Amino acid sequence: MRVLHTSDWHIGRRFKGVSLLEYQRNALAWLIELIQREHVEVLCVAGDVYDLSMPSSDAVRLFNEMFAQLGHVKVDGKPLEIIMTPGNHDSAVRLGAGAALMQPNIHMRCEIDGIAEPVLIERGNERLAVYALPYLDPDAARSQLQGMLDEHDIDYHIPRSHEGMMRAALELITRDIAQQRTRCPQLTALLMAHAFVSGAQSCDSERAITVGGLDSVPAELFSHSGLDYLALGHLHRPQRVSIPELPVEQSTFALDRTPQARYSGSLLAYSFSESLDPPQVGNGKSVVLFEATDAGVSGFDTVTVDSKEPPFAQLEGTLEEIQGNAAEHRNDWVSVNVHVSEFPQGLYQKIDSWYPHALEKNVIYDRTPGNERSTTIDLRNVTSEAEVLNRFVLDRLNREPDKAEQRVLQSTIERVRKQYAEYAGGNAVGAHDETMTDSDEGVLR
Repeated sequence: MRVLHTSDWHIGRRFKGVSLLEYQRNALAWLIELIQREHVEVLCVAGDVYDLSMPSSDAVRLFNEMFAQLGHVKVDGKPLEIIMTPGNHDSAVRLGAGAALMQPNIHMRCEIDGIAEPVLIERGNERLAVYALPYLDPDAARSQLQGMLDEHDIDYHIPRSHEGMMRAALELITRDIAQQRTRCPQLTALLMAHAFVSGAQSCDSERAITVGGLDSVPAELFSHSGLDYLALGHLHRPQRVSIPELPVEQSTFALDRTPQARYSGSLLAYSFSESLDPPQVGNGKSVVLFEATDAGVSGFDTVTVDSKEPPFAQLEGTLEEIQGNAAEHRNDWVSVNVHVSEFPQGLYQKIDSWYPHALEKNVIYDRTPGNERSTTIDLRNVTSEAEVLNRFVLDRLNREPDKAEQRVLQSTIERVRKQYAEYAGGNAVGAHDETMTDSDEGVLR
C-alpha cells in the first residue's frame, strides 16, 4: 500500500502581511498530481489543515476546491483513502462538520471518543490500521479522556501535560492493537499525532503548546508500542525522530514493535528560520511517501513540494554589505538585519529600493569601541530635561546632538511640559510652544 504523509497545510496563513493562498494552491494542486502519478492509496494529513479556528472565506473556498478534487481521486480503480485530523490551530468542530455524511473513503477524525477505533484499509492481502489523534489539549480534553480510561478500567490518572495525554491515548490504542493482532498478526499499525516529540527541532513559525512549563512528549513513550509508523504533525521542519528501542520490560506498553517516526513538515515555509542556504524556491519543503506491507513499513522517500513559494533569505551586515548583496537576492523574500552606529536618515527607504521584497527590517546598533560609559543617570545631579536627553544621545551615538537634533529634543520637552502641566499643579515651565520645521520632523523620524 502506498501511503503519503503530510501535515501543517495552514490554509489561509499570511506571512508578514502577505497572502500565501497562491502558493498554497500551487502546493495542493501539486499534491494531487503526485498522488495520481505515484499511485498513492492512503493520504494522511496530521493536523493544522487550516491556520485559524475560524478561517477566512478565501481559505475555506481553497480547501473546499482542493478537497473536492481529492475526494474524487481514484487509484487503480479504487478511491483514495483520505484521513485528516485537526491540530492546535484548527477547530475540531468546524473541520469535522459534516463528517458523518462524507463519502466512505473520507475520514475526518476530529472526535476524541474515536481515537482507539482505527481506519482499517485492505488492499489484497495487506491490511493497514490507521489510528488518528486529534490535537489533545491537556486543559480541554483531559476530563473526557480520563472518563474513557475509567470506562475501560485502565488504572492511569492523567497529569496536566502533553506526555500525560499521549500516554492516556496510547493506553487505549495499544490495547486495540493487541486485540487486532490476535485476528491479524501481520497487521501494520500507523498513528497520526499532532505533538512535539522530544529530540525534534522546532522553528519560529509554530505556535507554542507549552502546558505547565513542558511542551514535549518523550520519544521513549512510543518504544514497544506496537506501532509501525508515527506520522507526526506540528513541527514545520521535515525530519526523522529517533524512537529508542528500550528493553521490553522497561517500556510502558511492552508490545512487539517500535515505530519509525517522522515529521513531514509544513507544505510552505512560514518563518525566516526555515530559510535555506543558499536560498531555494519552495524552501525545501517536502512530504513523506512510503510503502505499508504485511512486513511493516519501508521504501521511505521525501518528495520536494512544488509550491513556487519565493526563496526566503536572512541577511545581516553593515549598510554597505547589505547593499552589496542586493543583486543576488533581488527576487527573494528577505529579512534584513543591518548594523549601524547611528540611525541614518532614509534607511528603510534605501533597503526597500535594493530589496523589493524586504519583509522584515531590523536595525542593530553597534557600540563604538571604548564607549563603555554607564547608561544610568543620577537625576539628582542634572539641571534640566535637556541634559538628560543630551546624555542619552551621547550614550547611544557616542557624540553630542547636533543643532537640528537639539531643536527636536527641546521642542519635544516643551510639548510634554504643556501636555502634562495640569498634573504638575500649575502652568508649564517655559510654556512657549516651539514649532518644528519640516527638516526637524525628519530628524525626529
